[in-house]
Amino acid sequence: MELVILGKGGQGVLFFSRILAQIAIEEGESVKATEIKGMAKKGGVVEVQMKIGEGYSPKIKRGSADLVILLSPDLEAYGKTFGEKIFTFSKEEIEKAFKEVPLRYVNTYLMGIFLAKTGIFDINKALKILDEENQKSLLKGYAYVQSQNGDFTKRRD
Repeated sequence: MELVILGKGGQGVLFFSRILAQIAIEEGESVKATEIKGMAKKGGVVEVQMKIGEGYSPKIKRGSADLVILLSPDLEAYGKTFGEKIFTFSKEEIEKAFKEVPLRYVNTYLMGIFLAKTGIFDINKALKILDEENQKSLLKGYAYVQSQNGDFTKRRD
């Protein structure tokens, strides 16, 4: 699986990607990733390219990503250069995250939403990796989706 995670400096893109990588490793997968930070400290784009499973290089060819995850919805046009399947958070989900958890934990709340909506990674593996406060935020995001939809999509094969 080829993933690209995009956001802006300060949104926790690197933390988000490292947790996904650790979950995949916990699931017995090989993971290769590369981080491109650019002007991250000034709100610039932060980009992580990650290959889970087979492969030697973490670099992903334009247009070939299996999934592009956007932590910042305004990066959609850039995200589409990596692949057609885009996962983004709604304005409502982002606003809810800021209301529900302290700023420091917004990205783990959003990760809970991502895990619930996609089902690609095992939430229990994520819970093993995270500290208590991040676990609480992750579970709140996950529960929010559950309260909205009830059902989730299938896990990756």
